[in-house]
Amino acid sequence: MTVVKPLLVAGLLLCGQLAQAQRDFFELAPINYSDTESQDELALLAADWAAGRKPQPKGEPLEVLKQLLKQLNIPVESQVMVYSRTSQQNNRIRYHNPRVIYYSDDTYLGYVPGGSFEASSTDPRLGPVFYLLDKEKIGKAGFVGRDNACLQCHGTSRTDLVPGFMVRSVFPDKNGHPILAEGTYLTTHSSPLKERWGGWFVTGSHGGFRHMGNTIATQLDEGGVEFDYEAGANWETMEGRIDTSKYLRPKSDIVSLMVLEHQCTTQNILTKASMEYRRLVYLQKAIDPEVDVTKPEGMAARSARDSARDIVKAFLFCDEFDLKDGLEGDPAFVEAFEAAGVKNSEGQSLRQLRCYGRLFKNRCSYLIYSKYFEFLPPVVRTQTLEELWRALQSTDEEFSHIGSSERKRIISIVSETVKNLPECWKNTQ
Repeated sequence: MTVVKPLLVAGLLLCGQLAQAQRDFFELAPINYSDTESQDELALLAADWAAGRKPQPKGEPLEVLKQLLKQLNIPVESQVMVYSRTSQQNNRIRYHNPRVIYYSDDTYLGYVPGGSFEASSTDPRLGPVFYLLDKEKIGKAGFVGRDNACLQCHGTSRTDLVPGFMVRSVFPDKNGHPILAEGTYLTTHSSPLKERWGGWFVTGSHGGFRHMGNTIATQLDEGGVEFDYEAGANWETMEGRIDTSKYLRPKSDIVSLMVLEHQCTTQNILTKASMEYRRLVYLQKAIDPEVDVTKPEGMAARSARDSARDIVKAFLFCDEFDLKDGLEGDPAFVEAFEAAGVKNSEGQSLRQLRCYGRLFKNRCSYLIYSKYFEFLPPVVRTQTLEELWRALQSTDEEFSHIGSSERKRIISIVSETVKNLPECWKNTQ
């Protein structure tokens, strides 16, 4: 048993209030988040249902879930489970009735037995758009509705004050409530495993690594919590631990969780880059309609340069936690995830998983193919690709984690498979 002493959390309430007050810039022109019709995958699917072009899911909840996953092209193998009460449907979530989350590169779908479906899908202009799929309206009009109440958590300082995603790790009590006095962790690819997955189920082999998943915290009268890191280690399946018949799979895969964390963090960086640049261009032109926003000393140009560096650091997994002992997840997830890879002439892709030392074999994010990256403001996208090229040629310590052979593979894959590359990439083709 390990006793964890309280963390200092003074000022969290004040910080949360300040973040709440500042987050609304995305509701202003030119973004107009809530007033803009989304063109994300779920919005387009709902339009197809309304027009009769595709059948709207019907039946029992698990059958509806299967149909939604199929129509949204989300692999069922991506399933992960969370039992902490950190959702709008907290009254239904508990250790023996966790919420499941599935995801593709641009859409997330959540479900808790007995509840409604929750979803978020990424629009090229708006970033993540949040939805509630009402269980009382399955097969009827109004099944899908935008749910901006999600922004109370998904549009704060935890998501860089833009609509975004987060994977939180908490100390959950026996009822699934986070023991907030002990603090929480916001998980990224840099997070030590010992700080990850509190309130999540985790299946897979991870050797001597320990994490916070699968475990309940007990608050102590004298302060701190009792938390057994050994109890949740190296679970292979959820069978025999919860009623898995209520779910599509008996897994909450460790590798899927790690991919999810990278994806959420990187998508937030892309959202911030897009919204911040467009907002600054708008403000510069509001002050001076004739202004040249490409001038390097301007606010928008500086934002584009800064964002390009941030995106490249995320794409290249800078400061990634060292998986020195390795881990092993569900082969079905690995197969499904890698199958979507865009391969170069040598059969290499950016979706090849390694899970020893590092998560990916070729450390350049597969999100370089995403619609959201493709439709970034052209200046931001071009500067990011130029910065990526420079980073892969660089001898700076910041990028020294990527060796020469891996760099060659990344350059080959990107130059052969990514569209509309700037001039600096073309001599490699």
